[in-house]
Amino acid sequence: MDIKDLISRLNDTTDDILQIAKTCSVEQLSFKEGESWSISEILEHLLITDRVVYEILSRPSSNMNPSAEIIGNEKMKKLMVDQRTQRRVVSPETFKPKGEMTDLNTFEKTFLVQRERLKNDLTTGKIVVDNRINRHPFLNEMTITDWLNFTVHHSQRHVDQIKDILQNINT
Repeated sequence: MDIKDLISRLNDTTDDILQIAKTCSVEQLSFKEGESWSISEILEHLLITDRVVYEILSRPSSNMNPSAEIIGNEKMKKLMVDQRTQRRVVSPETFKPKGEMTDLNTFEKTFLVQRERLKNDLTTGKIVVDNRINRHPFLNEMTITDWLNFTVHHSQRHVDQIKDILQNINT
């Protein structure tokens, strides 16, 4: 895996998330339609997910895959982004928002710190990109590279979801 390319893609999704979040009014952040999450809840879900993925990337695993990817970047993008409306997933309880994200400034600071830590640890080798396998609740076994691709595409999935919510609010 090309770490520079991954970091560039992480930067892109980080920027996209922060840009779209900053355009939202307080009313838009808290708007809920039925049982769907509000934009604020989606942002909190992203924080939770990034935190858990970081923990997964940081821990050892005795399970190894013969190759660097099981799913691969293109298939991950297809599953997470391209088929987003066809592949609706109910988030496991661990990843559901808890109502702890109360304002955009807190989200931005926490999100940036988490992303910078991930990028730094990838750059310095503290997080080793090898063939370790850890299980995802819906995608099954994934290598470290798969988890990193998941992080990028999971973020993009929710950027697109937020765009849909904003479009629905405005129509």
